[in-house]
Amino acid sequence: MRFKFKYPSLLATLGSLALVFVLCTLGLLSLPGAFLLLAAAQLLALSQQSPRRGLCLLATLTQAQVEEFENICESLRVQLTDSKADATAMRRELDEVRGNQRKMQKNVAFGSVGRSGVVWIGNKPFVTDDCATALTSVFVLETDRLGDGALSNLVKDASAREGVLNKAKTFLGLEQKTAMTTTQIPVPTIYVPQIIELVFAYGQARQFATVFPLGAGTVKLPMLAAGEDNFGYLGAGTAGMSQSVPERRVTANLVTFTANKAGGMIRIPTELEEDTFVPLGQFLARYIARQLALLEDKSMFMADGTSTYASIVGIQKYCQTNTAYLTVLGSTKTHPSDAVIADFRSIRPLVNAAVLANMNIGGKSAAAYFMHPSMDALLVTFNTINNPLIYQHLPDGSASLDGYPIHWIGVSQAFSSAAAPSTPLAFFGDLSYWYLGERGAPRVEVSKEVFFATDELAMRALERIDVEAMAVDAMSTLQTAAA
Repeated sequence: MRFKFKYPSLLATLGSLALVFVLCTLGLLSLPGAFLLLAAAQLLALSQQSPRRGLCLLATLTQAQVEEFENICESLRVQLTDSKADATAMRRELDEVRGNQRKMQKNVAFGSVGRSGVVWIGNKPFVTDDCATALTSVFVLETDRLGDGALSNLVKDASAREGVLNKAKTFLGLEQKTAMTTTQIPVPTIYVPQIIELVFAYGQARQFATVFPLGAGTVKLPMLAAGEDNFGYLGAGTAGMSQSVPERRVTANLVTFTANKAGGMIRIPTELEEDTFVPLGQFLARYIARQLALLEDKSMFMADGTSTYASIVGIQKYCQTNTAYLTVLGSTKTHPSDAVIADFRSIRPLVNAAVLANMNIGGKSAAAYFMHPSMDALLVTFNTINNPLIYQHLPDGSASLDGYPIHWIGVSQAFSSAAAPSTPLAFFGDLSYWYLGERGAPRVEVSKEVFFATDELAMRALERIDVEAMAVDAMSTLQTAAA
């Protein structure tokens, strides 16, 4: 099949120009000769396309040349139109990007987005607006899924209720016209870390213990037991040469982590309006975080091995069982106010000496006291004229006793002059040797039956955790005398 060029006349003209250029470059053709050759080539092209082959000169272009030039112009016009359309689309996209940038700058200025974690403003934690909206959206959709007018109890106005529902569905990416399924609507994964970050802010157990993710419902980890053999010399001088190295043994126990379900419910008695989307989410985030942190602290420090704590043994019960790590006030000293500075110092030597020497990043001691913040009233009395710096409480809230940090916990015995027999007053040691095992992440659900009598809705937050000691001599306890 013979190949046919789309624009033969244009191609012939370009060929003539190329030939003339080559001949001029080689010095075979002068400038006047070049013009004559180009004119002859053009006359030949016109005569070839002329309906009257005998004529070499025409006053106008042939019909074929006109059509060819029209096709060239049309192609240029189409390309120019497409270029204008592309430029318009690019200009529109650029305007949209600039608008989003201005919106982002405004939101960042107000601290609502552009951050991925919790922000403290005026000593009060705030999750991102997106996280707060996600929590509220889950609550709204779970409430709507309950049926029987559950959502109408919260939002009385029909139009406002539809707006709240649509906003929740849009945020979570659900189709607005489809029916709700019976499955649970989880909090988006990207916002769960903010809830956990709030728990870190509120809870000492999660902040200072070692958080260990459980890969299954039951996980076993090895723990070194006390009393391992120590290294020694093989002999004095040359007597130690070529001697057999004695065997040293360590004993390891398997610690079983069991993911125990724990959590609680939140009552939602007030009406929900569209403009409370973010404030309600902030409230839910802080409430859930505070309660989970309180539960984890109770499990870490106060769990007594009973069914109340799913058989979890916390530091208090562990030290009461292993009395080598327990100091009890003298007989009849059942009041928290009976403790003296010597009692608080007596629990430091009970832990492994390595605990006292360990340092955290920043040069601070890893070993610390853990006690109720109201014990400040007792600790300040330990400062005397000769020893004014035994207890220090700085303006930023941090405190220390004999140079060791104090971490305040709200689950231990508060300071009082009333009798509180066999009650822990303080804990001491490196909490990082105690593990807080967690399985998965907290989940949130809604029910309307549990508080049916009071016409309230309940929002439930659950997690699966366990607490285990991974070092036998890392923590010690000070407690009042028995009754």
